[in-house]
Amino acid sequence: MTKKGVPATGVYELPFGKGHRFLSSTSRAIELLVGGWQLAATYEYQPGPLVDFGNLFYYGSDVNNVANVNRTFNTWFNTAGFERKAALGPNSFHRRVFPTRIDGIRADSTNQWNGNLAKNIAFSESAKMQLRVNTLNLQNRSQMAGPNTDPFSTNFGRITSQTAATNRWIEVQARLTF
Repeated sequence: MTKKGVPATGVYELPFGKGHRFLSSTSRAIELLVGGWQLAATYEYQPGPLVDFGNLFYYGSDVNNVANVNRTFNTWFNTAGFERKAALGPNSFHRRVFPTRIDGIRADSTNQWNGNLAKNIAFSESAKMQLRVNTLNLQNRSQMAGPNTDPFSTNFGRITSQTAATNRWIEVQARLTF
């Protein structure tokens, strides 16, 4: 089953200053303070990648039961029914019977908001400056790595680390055009 991501973007120019609804006929000093502000946000959601399993011995009645669990970082999938003793596990010459992937078992998803605040200042018809503050991963959400799929590990079915996804990042920029 293929799941697609959901991107969304929005930009809102605040209605203050010259040519806008509020304070459109103010002095140059007030215009420099209240005019030219813009807010923007982007949202990205992508389901996590499917989790790959090795050749395992599973003794449960239905392989779909592996996905039936109250998901936490300590229990990402149902570990009951798997052979947990290494001496009894499959060898390389055993024919694979356990599926590579199970529908519904995915790694952590991407779920991220980014924000932007910009101030546009016009010094003349041709000389302009833009001041910006960008925030990537506004909620500072960590994206976790996939679960451990080695049934002989004490961390089997657990998530023990995060990915290299960007944690909160704040950028300050100034751009002068003339």
